[in-house]
Amino acid sequence: MFTDTDDTRASLEEVGYFTTREVANTIYLAAQLDRPILLEGPAGAGKTEMALAIKRATGMKLIRLQCYEGLTDKEAIGSFSDELRQLYVRFHDGTFDEAAKRVSDRSFFLAGPLLSALETPARCILLVDEIDKISHAFEAQLLEFLGEWQLTIPGLGEVKAHQPPFTIVTANDERQLGYPLLRRCARIYINHPTPEQEAAIVASRTPDCSKAIHYFIAGFAKTLRAFKMEKPPSISEMITLALALDKLNLKEIRDDHKSVILPFIAKTEKDRASLLVSGRFESFMDNARIIADEMSRHDVLVPESVPEPDSVMPLEVAAQ
Repeated sequence: MFTDTDDTRASLEEVGYFTTREVANTIYLAAQLDRPILLEGPAGAGKTEMALAIKRATGMKLIRLQCYEGLTDKEAIGSFSDELRQLYVRFHDGTFDEAAKRVSDRSFFLAGPLLSALETPARCILLVDEIDKISHAFEAQLLEFLGEWQLTIPGLGEVKAHQPPFTIVTANDERQLGYPLLRRCARIYINHPTPEQEAAIVASRTPDCSKAIHYFIAGFAKTLRAFKMEKPPSISEMITLALALDKLNLKEIRDDHKSVILPFIAKTEKDRASLLVSGRFESFMDNARIIADEMSRHDVLVPESVPEPDSVMPLEVAAQ
């Protein structure tokens, strides 16, 4: 995947993902040691984007398991196809015992994301997204996979990985994850980026926008998140806002652009109403301009030193 920590960080920055040396070092070591990475932090902070950036940087295939309440083995691992079994038995010329044995092999099992990740000939990236949405019981079922890179499937037996997938597990702080899961992972806490870092991210995705727009977007994002919105804007939403402003050929942001901006950053009626309180939106715009002006004076788009994340648990600590 990557040759060393510096190569990891440089490769990710080339595809628009700016991170710290410590996080890059964890990614490199996790890849070398075949250990999963657990990314915890608020929604919209760029956890999923890390997996997508590694895909862009390496060209590796990405397989995604989107977690949700009620997720079962059938969706995550796979299941035998009753339709294929019935068709085979119907047209089979041999004995019943032969048919029964045949329909229990791998040919009749439809793989879910976890099994697909184990069976991919070349190493792939596996993204287990929002694991804190599933139950503790299903979380426990993932321990064999994350610890041994294999699955024990009724009717099939043990299925071991051809190549251990480079696995990223994300969580949005919705519940406490179990210690057995933490023990198997290198853990990183990903918070929202600094304004300098967000300006660099937005610039990498919207190269046709002016620097003034990049700086303003970053300052506006910081201001909105400090306001504790019901649904704080994610990095991807701020990139979309920058693209929208560019489509309108706007080179600067004025208070009368409120109708353009609000649909992209106010995603609940409560947030919209809060932002429309007399003078509040305008004061937020003023604060965003102050932050933008400060960055502009230093002409900072790619920060020389990105602040370290709130919490990075080294591999040897996570294993304890």
